[in-house]
Amino acid sequence: MYEVPTRFYQRLHHPRPRFKSNIENVLGYMAFSIAELDGQDESTFKDKILSAINDFPGNSGLAIKTLNNWRTEITALFSMVSTNKGYNFATDLSKELANTTNLKEFFLRFICTFQYPGGFLKSNEINKILISDIHFHPLQWLSEFFSSSIAEEDLYITDVEFCHCVLNDLRVTRDKEYLPITVNRILRNRENKEFYDASGDTKRYALDILDYCVLAGLMLKDYKGKYFVRDDARDFLRYFQFHTPLFNDYLKEFNLQEIEALKPSWIEFVNNSSKSLLESFEEEISKKSGVTDALSFSTKQIGDEGEALTLAHEKIWLSNNGRLDLSKLVSHMPTQFAVGFDILSRELDATMRHIEVKTTVSQKDFTVNRVHLTPNEWAAAESHRERYFVYRLQLSEESCSLWIIQDPVSLYKQDRIKMVPRNGADIFFDETCYTQVELLRTHE
Repeated sequence: MYEVPTRFYQRLHHPRPRFKSNIENVLGYMAFSIAELDGQDESTFKDKILSAINDFPGNSGLAIKTLNNWRTEITALFSMVSTNKGYNFATDLSKELANTTNLKEFFLRFICTFQYPGGFLKSNEINKILISDIHFHPLQWLSEFFSSSIAEEDLYITDVEFCHCVLNDLRVTRDKEYLPITVNRILRNRENKEFYDASGDTKRYALDILDYCVLAGLMLKDYKGKYFVRDDARDFLRYFQFHTPLFNDYLKEFNLQEIEALKPSWIEFVNNSSKSLLESFEEEISKKSGVTDALSFSTKQIGDEGEALTLAHEKIWLSNNGRLDLSKLVSHMPTQFAVGFDILSRELDATMRHIEVKTTVSQKDFTVNRVHLTPNEWAAAESHRERYFVYRLQLSEESCSLWIIQDPVSLYKQDRIKMVPRNGADIFFDETCYTQVELLRTHE
């Protein structure tokens, strides 16, 4: 069995969400809850966020210790809450996730800043890492691994390889070992059919990091547990190698109090540097090729895909119901018109149907019944009333779902949905408020 030589072994770890198996739904749900509590004092925030966690489907009756563990993992690990002078605030990561439900972008921003040492760890654990002179950014190493000249097109890595040959090996995390040496060690172990300790407790932190890369749209995992880089992520990973956000505020001589005092700076770093990184990447690609939204899962591209699918759906539905004439009138509304909806369609009797499309792309089915409407969209809903529809389109690796909400303003006035004003409106609905229909698509 392969083992890291004792003198080079130091295990790196991090908080692990108890909700990892349902992480997209939990974080999507909590982003709305955190955004709703923006600016509350710490005591009120804690009470209300614990109540929100308890209200998440399946959580009723959880022990207070478990609820607090969830709260800590959500706010600390994912940098979704900042604290200032006794008040808690939703960070940009929280607000953007609530506004767009763009889960891939959320996880991309998270993994782009995830590094050791990092503010997601307790101060004593950060201190141990500093004493060992470890400065390691997992995604930076992975981006170099998949972009290196020695990498074959089908080069992959497994969780146990990443665990034993990278994450827990000081030659990599401390000494910055020349990449080809590490890669050759991995390939030699494969050739020699070396076994690794694959117990869950041993490999789980390496597994987490690789899974976050999958959730971020950077990697794919096959049925054998091999992780490959996605072709549409290669440009970003090449860019990331040379623009990796690094948090350099921790110093080896810091005591625990000084380390703890840096937590607010860490939260700010995660939110600000991750956002500026994506913006600078898009700008760089735009300058070189004229292509905007170079990330295939940017909020705009996801929105455009959802609108295109909805446009086709409406045309097919009208045509299938004998109104080919009306199907030709279905149109997409240019963003610059600012009309508060995306698609102008028709009913079978030719009356107007104003459709606002909200699209979510996720690995698993996303079941959070919440959407955000901008001020312009809510105003359009108030203006068009029964002629205004929200199409909640959910695309995942497993399925495609379309939920249709008609006249959200009337539903709110009838107390059938909850509406929270927040730079527009967050609307919370259940199965009594929408119709789920099959998304109609052309056969290729």
